[in-house]
Amino acid sequence: MRRTIHRVEARNGRSGTTHGYGFTGWEYEEGWLISFWLVGRDPVKTVWVDSPTSFYSVPRIQFGGQRVIEISAEPIELTAEEKDAIISMVWQWEIVEPLTVAGMCMLESLAKALDMSNDDILEMFRRARRDPSIQDHAVKTLEENGYKVHVFGPEGFSYRERRRLVTMIRKDDPKKGHVVLIYENDEKVFDSDGVFKKAGDLLFSDTLGYNKGSVLIVDKK
Repeated sequence: MRRTIHRVEARNGRSGTTHGYGFTGWEYEEGWLISFWLVGRDPVKTVWVDSPTSFYSVPRIQFGGQRVIEISAEPIELTAEEKDAIISMVWQWEIVEPLTVAGMCMLESLAKALDMSNDDILEMFRRARRDPSIQDHAVKTLEENGYKVHVFGPEGFSYRERRRLVTMIRKDDPKKGHVVLIYENDEKVFDSDGVFKKAGDLLFSDTLGYNKGSVLIVDKK
């Protein structure tokens, strides 16, 4: 099967390691072109990946940074371990790396709210291949892991006896959000950015450049 693929501009080649494998990869509009190997051992395999369940073998080629290339892809049999490593690496490139730049406020706030480590929360999302910064993804992932998530509007502030995750939306850029944790009885606030110091600050969030969004309360089922 021959395919013409178009490299995502402004994206250089990626590299990384996970699950004992080393990776180099190039992002294309249609998917990922990836070479991987078991660290310390040969051989190197080069595959085309266009979904979490579609893997194709391609000849090892010189990428050379070309914007458009044509590849010859054939179905390939991979072990479950290899597939999991590939998809985990793609997830890190597509979701974790951008989050590290934009901020991990949802993940960090969830960890504080549930008295868990950041790594344990991140592992939930890795298994689900979801983005913790997207509210629907967070709700689905938590509920698949034994939690019940209640999503409220502003009335969620009235549940003072509960820990509340409050989503905030930047007034100057509605595409950018933030999440703040308010502890029981408004005792304290966790804000990974340090903007909100106490619960009362959220009542005047507009003066700090934010509009209030949804309020989430997470219960163990």
